[in-house]
Amino acid sequence: MPSSQAMSDPGTRLPPVLPLLLGQIAHQVRLLLRTPRAMSTGLVLPILLLLLNSSDGQIAPSRLAGCAVLGTTMIAWTTHGIGLVAARESGVMKRWRATPLPAWCYLSGQIVASVLVAVLAGAVAVLAGVAFFGTDLDVWHAIGMLAAVFLGALACASAATAVTGFISTVASAFPILGLTYLPVVLFSGTVGDPVKASWVSTIASYLPVRPIIDAAGHALAGTGLPVRDVLVLCGWSVAGLLVSLPVFRWEPTRTRQGRPMRSSSASSY
Repeated sequence: MPSSQAMSDPGTRLPPVLPLLLGQIAHQVRLLLRTPRAMSTGLVLPILLLLLNSSDGQIAPSRLAGCAVLGTTMIAWTTHGIGLVAARESGVMKRWRATPLPAWCYLSGQIVASVLVAVLAGAVAVLAGVAFFGTDLDVWHAIGMLAAVFLGALACASAATAVTGFISTVASAFPILGLTYLPVVLFSGTVGDPVKASWVSTIASYLPVRPIIDAAGHALAGTGLPVRDVLVLCGWSVAGLLVSLPVFRWEPTRTRQGRPMRSSSASSY
């Protein structure tokens, strides 16, 4: 254990935690913005669907919210989850953990960066609705919309962080995350009307996507965020982070020969 004299020596101290965290967030945001698949699916696809779902030059608030949430959840769930698995399997996480940077600082930087880029994707879709269809958006509507997609992005990113603990390879990350994502977004009504079956609707209301759409739709309509949707999203955020504590892995998955499994670069995701 270092002596108190060594700890008091300015030369041996780490920089303050806040600059470290902000630097890590900025680094991860730059990596995400340079990711072609994240930008194409999270930013371009929702706008294309927005154009296809319009009628008579207008777009309903609920439909605009669905397209915005599609981009948000793609980045916060799929891109974030695959990025974590790729970083782990390529040894990036192991190397980061060997540095003086606190482990929580690296992981928090990953989550916050994914949430920020996911919120950006949702905001771009809404601005496209304003530009193309003249959607009414005042300051309070915008604040409510940003709050809704922020809570939703945090819920999805937290849950995806926990799920990565059960994914062993990058090759299996996309199928697992995709197969758990697509049914939820389709049943929840991101690209069309939600499924009418009552039992499906009930289940969807307790999963993250439907509450984000409801909250965002209410925000765009100027009726405020429903308390129930906010509580569901906060619950997913807390549950995801709590589950991540025991299951999240920093070390690459090893083969039977004891060697780390080969991993493709995260940049393609």
